[in-house]
Amino acid sequence: MAWPLQSDFASMLKNPSVGFRDAELRRCTVEMNQLGQPKARSGNFASVYHGFRPDGTEFAIRVFNRRQDERLQHYRAISDYLRGRAISSIVRFQYDEQGLRSAGDGRLYPLLLMEWVSGTTIFDWLRKQCKKGQPGAVLAGADMWLRLVRELSEHGVVHGDLQHGNVMVSPSGQLKLVDYDCMGVPALLGRRNLETGLPPYQHPGRNGDTVLFPGLDNFSSLLIYVALRALAAAPKLWQTYVAQPGYDRILFREEDFCTPLNSPLYQDLLKSPDGQVRELTHCLFELRRQDLRKIPRLDEVLSGFQAKPASAARRPPSFRSTAFPLPRSPGETPTPVGPRVARSRCRRPTGKRTAERPVGSKTHDSTPALPTPPATREHPLLMPPNFGASPRPQAGPNRGWVWWFVGSAVMSVLLGIAATLLLLIWRAS
Repeated sequence: MAWPLQSDFASMLKNPSVGFRDAELRRCTVEMNQLGQPKARSGNFASVYHGFRPDGTEFAIRVFNRRQDERLQHYRAISDYLRGRAISSIVRFQYDEQGLRSAGDGRLYPLLLMEWVSGTTIFDWLRKQCKKGQPGAVLAGADMWLRLVRELSEHGVVHGDLQHGNVMVSPSGQLKLVDYDCMGVPALLGRRNLETGLPPYQHPGRNGDTVLFPGLDNFSSLLIYVALRALAAAPKLWQTYVAQPGYDRILFREEDFCTPLNSPLYQDLLKSPDGQVRELTHCLFELRRQDLRKIPRLDEVLSGFQAKPASAARRPPSFRSTAFPLPRSPGETPTPVGPRVARSRCRRPTGKRTAERPVGSKTHDSTPALPTPPATREHPLLMPPNFGASPRPQAGPNRGWVWWFVGSAVMSVLLGIAATLLLLIWRAS
């Protein structure tokens, strides 16, 4: 069976009294364009129309551009899971498997009815705040983002495509997420992700074979948080890295991560007046080199910076990252750091202090060692895995030279006996 074209869906929606199966929706109206046709906001997999109920309530009508049984099952599972759960950042929606009727053959097609999100994208909101020089508003936005990420984690929801176009700022100042094509809920974990997300917000280890898992949003949520904090500390970064070059994403580019030595943004963020921005920038670039499944949650990263030093411990020589070394000011004494306070995979390499990585190790890029950035605190989550463990018991002080002397004496006696025997055999012959 051929799937309807966008023009076919527009014809169904032009006459709601016939197109909708639901009796209440038959009384609604749909926004029209200048040609008198339903106005579509088209995406890759779906088109969205703006609907109005008789009481003036706005809602979104989402129809699928092509048949994808897996995607339909995906939305059915999400709808079932979110029913009865109040998540402030996720708009309410209802999946109807047979909600739209074709006037031509009477066949029924699926649709999504969603709450209409008024407001602007976080990209346009940031542009406005940075142009007006409102760092306080941007900092408040960073706090709201942190609460949003925590809320998703508490409810076991993965958005899957966190990026500037999918985050809306409502007129009341709330953050709302849209586009749930990549979303994961407990019933969907372990299934293949239907999309790979938008660079550079996504980790380079994500691809078409990546499955939905609880930590899929960890990298992108950290990147957006770092960008918000950086703009709050220095709003002029927007003019330099977004407005002036005409860039359509928030600060970061793929090449910033691929060649940080040549990245002016990386260098500027390491000079940020906000010390935590410097620390978070270092950790963001370090984590991008780690395995996708080993990226810690945003809360874990932040808890590492906020942790207070515990018992005194000697800093191992391999503590600092060879790829992105943390700095130490002249005359600075090492700060005692206790055991790790959170489970993180952003670990530093052990062994010799060298920019070379072990043969056969897996990395996502071949980033060379970077020059020493400005001073920041060490992050407990970046310690080697065994740092803080009790040292292995030793035989005792000053015992090694005794065994060396005894061994040397025994070897000398044996060599003397062997030489004498060889000499006697030679003379006898």
